[in-house]
Amino acid sequence: MHIDRSRLFRLLLAGAFAGFVIFCLFNPGVVKEEVDFYKFGPSEADRDPAAVLLAMTMFGAAFAAMIGGMLALADEVYSPPKRIAIRMGIAVGVGLVIGAIAGLISQMVFGILVATSTLLVIPARVVSWATFGFGAGAGLGAALGSWRRAGMCMLGGAVGGCIAGGLFDMICAATGAAAALAHPGEPPTGSLGRFIGFVLMGITVAVTVAFVEDIAKQSWVTVLSGPKEGRSYILSKPTTTIGRDELADIPLFGDMTVAKQHAVLHMQGNVVALQGVGGPVAVNGAVVQAAVLRPWDTFCVGRWSLRFHQKGVQRGAFQDFNSAQPPKNPSYPSPAVARPAYAPSQVTISQPVVRTAAGNLSLLAAAGPHLNQRFSFEPGTVRIGREAGCAVLLTSDPMVSRNHAELRWNGSSWIVRDLGSRNGLWVNGVRVTEHTLNIGDQIGVGQTLLRVEGL
Repeated sequence: MHIDRSRLFRLLLAGAFAGFVIFCLFNPGVVKEEVDFYKFGPSEADRDPAAVLLAMTMFGAAFAAMIGGMLALADEVYSPPKRIAIRMGIAVGVGLVIGAIAGLISQMVFGILVATSTLLVIPARVVSWATFGFGAGAGLGAALGSWRRAGMCMLGGAVGGCIAGGLFDMICAATGAAAALAHPGEPPTGSLGRFIGFVLMGITVAVTVAFVEDIAKQSWVTVLSGPKEGRSYILSKPTTTIGRDELADIPLFGDMTVAKQHAVLHMQGNVVALQGVGGPVAVNGAVVQAAVLRPWDTFCVGRWSLRFHQKGVQRGAFQDFNSAQPPKNPSYPSPAVARPAYAPSQVTISQPVVRTAAGNLSLLAAAGPHLNQRFSFEPGTVRIGREAGCAVLLTSDPMVSRNHAELRWNGSSWIVRDLGSRNGLWVNGVRVTEHTLNIGDQIGVGQTLLRVEGL
């Protein structure tokens, strides 16, 4: 399991807060009804089925809207205000509608089951609260913009509602007994039980949504650098957009070198292809127009670095990049925007001139934070990294290790060797531990691409 722990924690806090707000909104009215019932017996409103249905419809709408909206906020906490407002608006709107329907249905089911037998109170509560959770999950799922993820969220919400509903009556019984012992003779209220139950409902819905999404996901992308470092984005749509646009599926803000619609990820089955549509992209240090991604591939969009993952595939277990085959008859947005296919043979990687690099050497940064910076040196041994003393000093690239790689002159040629770096050493798009350099080779370290040139 590869769950995004940061997202899980944010959703958990958001769910707990939503449950607390619902408690603050509805508990005073319920307490008044409890006190009146204790003093005067059941009122006309208590006996009116229509009034009860209306009350539960309003409760269901508010509950689903509040939880869905807060979960959407937690999911977009690092995004610009406009994007947050749009996502929260969708979640709240859908939550109100689905929650109202869920509240109406839940009360009808609850009334039928309890009327059948008082022994069915807990099962009735489980079904009732599952519909509330379903509504909250529907709101978040709609905000995520994918039918598949919406289904995951609704399932997770329903499961969370079942758990909270199953525990609610036991919590109320325990807290009610404790209150009666502590304050004998006073009108009994279920405030403490409702507080625990509503907060628990928010937490369980949030946690189960996160876990159901994690269990069901097949392909995802993790951000390796920047303010969203560690954030994962599940790939669930045929086309996933990447860029600075506020409605992009994978939004990358704060870097003006990233276009609004910079790149797209095409997914057909288990095959995922990256395509640059508004700017350059690099895969494993090599600049490409389009490429079929393998698990653990690292790709760069502007100064952002991201890693592709697929469930069930361990690092290094995937087929060789050059043997990967695209799906038959893939579909794309339009010929004017996309290439007709994304076969590896169409990947645009500058081909090296087959001439061994000898004597004095020059490296030109062709991509990354050190773009157009040149490093020149005479035969000897030099290091590439972020540590002071490295001849190829890449302090602006956070993905480069302190001592990332070594360039060594062996008397007849230059050898580049990985020094146990975090993100590996790449030459012409292939990960290597050691390689004899040729003029024109492209060395990928972190987000930086260094082109080998002679003096």
